[in-house]
Amino acid sequence: MGDFVEIRQYVTIVLRRWWVMALALIITVSIGYSVTKREPSIYQAKTSILVGQSFKATDITRADMQVSEQLAQTYAALAKRQPILQGTAEALNLDYGWQRLKGQVSASLVPGTQLVEITVEANTTEEARVIADEVAHQLILLSPTTLQNQEFTETIDFVNERLTNLQDKINAGQSKLEALETTDVTGLTADEVIKIQDEIENVKRLINDWEATYAQMLSFVNSKQSANYLAVIETAQARAKPIRPNWQLNMSVTIAIGLALGLVLVFVLEHLDDTLKSTDDIGQLLRLTPLGTIRKSKSKGYPNALVTSKTEFSLESESYRMIRSNIQFMSVDELSNSILVTSAVRGEGKSIAAANLGVVMAQAGHKTIVVDTDLRRPVQHEIFHLPNKKGLTDYLRTPGANINDFLMNTQVPELQVLTSGVLPPNPSELLGSQRMKQVMSSMTEAADIVIYDSPPAVIVADAAILSERVDGVVFIIEVGKTRRDLIRQAVFNLQQAEANIFGAILNRVSKKRYGYYKGFNYRHEAPEEYAEKLNMTGLLRWRKRLPFVK
Repeated sequence: MGDFVEIRQYVTIVLRRWWVMALALIITVSIGYSVTKREPSIYQAKTSILVGQSFKATDITRADMQVSEQLAQTYAALAKRQPILQGTAEALNLDYGWQRLKGQVSASLVPGTQLVEITVEANTTEEARVIADEVAHQLILLSPTTLQNQEFTETIDFVNERLTNLQDKINAGQSKLEALETTDVTGLTADEVIKIQDEIENVKRLINDWEATYAQMLSFVNSKQSANYLAVIETAQARAKPIRPNWQLNMSVTIAIGLALGLVLVFVLEHLDDTLKSTDDIGQLLRLTPLGTIRKSKSKGYPNALVTSKTEFSLESESYRMIRSNIQFMSVDELSNSILVTSAVRGEGKSIAAANLGVVMAQAGHKTIVVDTDLRRPVQHEIFHLPNKKGLTDYLRTPGANINDFLMNTQVPELQVLTSGVLPPNPSELLGSQRMKQVMSSMTEAADIVIYDSPPAVIVADAAILSERVDGVVFIIEVGKTRRDLIRQAVFNLQQAEANIFGAILNRVSKKRYGYYKGFNYRHEAPEEYAEKLNMTGLLRWRKRLPFVK
């Protein structure tokens, strides 16, 4: 099971950075294509020569074969030496020397045979073919084959002449023998018969001698020549298609390199990226409870930040409701009255999260107050479209004032906002004062839930000061933005202040990471829209029976 989880993590990492894989693949394939396209076309031709003529002989011995094979190995090595290559270059009037030709020519012994295969590579098929034939010719010129051919031809002519004479004698002797054997001996004397018998024996003896000589001379004609004899078995044949560049091989290798490089880059970037990317990281790295995830909103700016009040049945609204339920589960015995919302650094969306969390708390029937305690960069008045003429700082400077005089109503029932007011020069001292403690106590009495929008916990001490005075802290983390060391420092600062951290929320999660919410797509639409799509407008009067969770 552990191996499966680890593999799934690796797959998730690759899918998260698929663009790195795609970019590496595109770059490597482009480079491979350019290099292959500029590479010249190389053609190949092959020719084969035979060393020795033992295949013509009828009495081949093992020694003959071994000698021929050893000579074939020698000639294969000679094919790439200077005498052969220089002779080839001079014979063909090549405009380059034998050193360059050495890189084009290769020769090898066909295993178990007396054949030497010569392979030549060139820019054209004709050039490859001509060079291969000439290399074979130069090898033959270097061997004693030509002299052997001349001597053997003269000997064969002489032997053939003698064979003809012997054949005539044998034929004449056979005719004479037949005549003697058919001689009528009637009336002949005994001496004459004996004489004829002796003559028959003499003719037979001559015929036998002639036939023996004829057989010996004929065997010589059919006998093998010297083992050091070369002959071209097949002339050079060139392939019509070039052997290089091999587009299929080059592109396959390039794609493999691109994928491997992409994987390396993905895991290098993953190793260098020390930001949090999933709710698993919250539990494993920070030892905090994951309270939920908030989808990255398409709306830009604070005027469109309240997604929970505009689209009640959107995925974003549902995610805030789930977070609300998780926060309530953190305090089973009684509802937490005061919640501090903070983050490690600015820009992680903590203020928007605090505002939307206040909306869903109010929608659940809890009287809720959102307090903007960020006295350096307050934004709650912009989110709720409220004036910031008077707020928290004014209430703090007015002892005995009624909290209701500073709270401002919103368009959401049961939800009020206490803006920051005039920004003070000493926010930390003001928030840590005894007066602030009294104000927080009075607000807890005035509402069921009070949500404090706090400054980042790493930059200033405001969050740590307020955290010990609330029931719990909710930590906002933007996915893939803030480094882990900063988040750990923020959590450490709060823990040093003995804050009760409920958990962390992963904010601005991309749509792909939000895929597990697809099963709740029916929440995207209002009941009227749902019924209209089903062409069941008659059911609108029974809207309370439609399967929607409000």
